[in-house]
Amino acid sequence: MRPFSIAVFAAFTLSSIAFAARPVTVDDEMKFRSIVDVKIAPDGERVAYVVSTPNLPKDEHEGALYVVSARGGTPTRLGESIRIFNTPAPAPRLRWSPDGSTLALLAFAGDKPQVFAIPLSGSAPRALTDAPEGVSGFEWSPDGKSIAYLSRDPMSAEEARQRQDKSFVIHADAPDRPTRVMVKPLDGSARALTPTSQYVDSLSWSPDGREIAYSAASKSGFTAQYLTRIYAVAVSRNEPRAIVDRPGMNTRPHFSPDGRWIAFVSTNGKTDIMSSRGLAIVPASGGASRMVVGDDTWVYDFTWARDSKSIYVIPNDGPFASREHMFEQPIVRVSLDGHAERIIPGETVDYSLSFSADGRRLAYRAVEGRTMGDVFVLDTASGRSTKITDVNPELHDLALGTLKPVKWKSFDGMDIWGLLLTPPGWSSGRLPMLVYCHGGPGGGFTFGLFPQFMHTVGQIDLYPTEAMANAGFAVLMPMPRGGAGYGEAGQRAIVNAWGEADYRDIMAGVDAMIARGIADPDRLGVMGASYGGYMTSWIVTQTGRFKAASTGASLN
Repeated sequence: MRPFSIAVFAAFTLSSIAFAARPVTVDDEMKFRSIVDVKIAPDGERVAYVVSTPNLPKDEHEGALYVVSARGGTPTRLGESIRIFNTPAPAPRLRWSPDGSTLALLAFAGDKPQVFAIPLSGSAPRALTDAPEGVSGFEWSPDGKSIAYLSRDPMSAEEARQRQDKSFVIHADAPDRPTRVMVKPLDGSARALTPTSQYVDSLSWSPDGREIAYSAASKSGFTAQYLTRIYAVAVSRNEPRAIVDRPGMNTRPHFSPDGRWIAFVSTNGKTDIMSSRGLAIVPASGGASRMVVGDDTWVYDFTWARDSKSIYVIPNDGPFASREHMFEQPIVRVSLDGHAERIIPGETVDYSLSFSADGRRLAYRAVEGRTMGDVFVLDTASGRSTKITDVNPELHDLALGTLKPVKWKSFDGMDIWGLLLTPPGWSSGRLPMLVYCHGGPGGGFTFGLFPQFMHTVGQIDLYPTEAMANAGFAVLMPMPRGGAGYGEAGQRAIVNAWGEADYRDIMAGVDAMIARGIADPDRLGVMGASYGGYMTSWIVTQTGRFKAASTGASLN
């Protein structure tokens, strides 16, 4: 080889080494950022989003607000002087003012979350509310002159005294102070619109600004969500009227842009925790409601198309998110007659939908494959979706494992699915394998770098699976019956039978990975938290095949 060729070869080799992707560590995973909210401006030209960054010294996740052109580009940070509400994780509830001049979100005033307005002009943020118990949700009025918000009634002087001297006693099943709908002009005083007998959990303004639809239960506590009804109240008077009055969950009402309909999440009269949560519509004037999304679907998010003829829905489970697609949460457009079509193709997990006022653009957060998720904008006319952020650029320099769906037959012939994560660059040969049992049991895994927690800040996950794959492990994430992906009947299959068929589903997956030459039968581990912790504890009492086990937040 000639000297010049040797020199070129050496330079190329050194360059390749310098730019080679490096392994992922636990420290890397603890630095990854998450997008926790996305909202497109009314004019469709800008998108606001909040990025959550772990702060280990403070032991919290810190939110930061950004605005970027809907076509992409360099984002601008806003509101640096405020502390976005982050208990336990950032939950800003981003809302644009109707004229697009101001962003509002929840941030701390003292130790309580209040609504803050952040002008795009660069003026100082200002608090719009001073609710004694803070604010849990809010919406701008259509004319931008008022806000409606949710707040709990303030405590009595006696309760405040007892809490101060630590003599206050919490009684199990005692009613909590009610959460009510409050309306406040931007420069006026707040007043309550709903009675103290109702516990409100969500609200929506009518397009003409005359009414507010809301969902409320007659009691507080965990079971209250299955006792919710839909009401509407005129802003000019405190006289609620019932719109949907039936058992089960009826929540998150949202007026159609033309004001004729209200869409809401519903269990369709069922009252237990495993009932599927579909999407229903009801005339805004009242009358019979009907389901437009059912079929074992759990509706994660939805927003009306601007022509009021269809609704864009993010389903979990059901026809668009089961079997090999159970690891996805795609955007689906549903017409009012129930016809549904998938809008975004591919292995994607989508969140946080919002339309521009003219319906030309839809902004959302998408998690694709081995990512943490970024902001995308869909041009509804062409169907073209564009990624406009890159909040974790360091991922381009990291060696990431391969995550793919796998399927096997269980003891009774049922097809069981799971995700298999293998080390970067692996193509063949047996690997030590960790079995990761999900929580729930009605939970599951999705695509993304924290496959059980892409819906929130990823570091909630107890197990750094990407770092484990980089350390040479295969990680099997089985989805046994009892969890998501098999419909309501699948979830009910293990009622009063934890550790039976679900255990056999998991072990059948282990056997399948061994039979396919992936897993080393002599180097197996198992782990999980919550229901996954229960299953881990159960598994190690049923078999001696696992050399190591880790259980967290276990239900045992």
